[in-house]
Amino acid sequence: MNRQTSRSQNLFLETQLGIVTRTGDWFHTTAKHIEQFVPGLLKERSLDLLVEEAVAWVRSADSLALTILLVLLMFIHPIFAAIIAITFHFFWYRFKSGFVTIYLGKVLKMMNTDGYLLITSLVVISLVGMDGQYLAAGVGLVFFFLMKLGLLKRLWDKIDDEKSEKLSLNDRVFKMVLVKYAMHYNKAPSEIQSMEDKFKELAISRKKGGS
Repeated sequence: MNRQTSRSQNLFLETQLGIVTRTGDWFHTTAKHIEQFVPGLLKERSLDLLVEEAVAWVRSADSLALTILLVLLMFIHPIFAAIIAITFHFFWYRFKSGFVTIYLGKVLKMMNTDGYLLITSLVVISLVGMDGQYLAAGVGLVFFFLMKLGLLKRLWDKIDDEKSEKLSLNDRVFKMVLVKYAMHYNKAPSEIQSMEDKFKELAISRKKGGS
């Protein structure tokens, strides 16, 4: 129990207005609400693991876009590679909730790790640099820091400027994670609309509290 509690505290903090992770991502739901909407799910899949998986999906745009860029740098002009990677980042960041699966989430967790990102970037940037492709190496290095600092994510958030009545991108992902695991364990949620309404209610309350 102590190990589980310590792990939870390192990953996220649960408040009355939802769950905030150590990376600063908000999910506007609580263990109580999850149990209400999908009874018995938390006995099959702990809140820690559900939050971990949701965070993996939320953060996946950065790792996937960086991986695509690094692969493309070895085959096409670096400017074209950057354009393709940025375009992919935008669309994946906005629409990733539609691709949520319980199996791909495990792969994304691995791809989001510092070890994967650092080693992959170091290998590819070194290869293109030793081949004399200095522009490609420079683009790769700049893109690595853009992804590491989450700067593109912040840009899309500003452009999007989501309205309070819409379900946030993070909450869409968490909802789909809950739905997929509910189906996996034959515990299909019966109150999808109520779940969405509660997400929105807590999001509005948090925004009002911060204003």
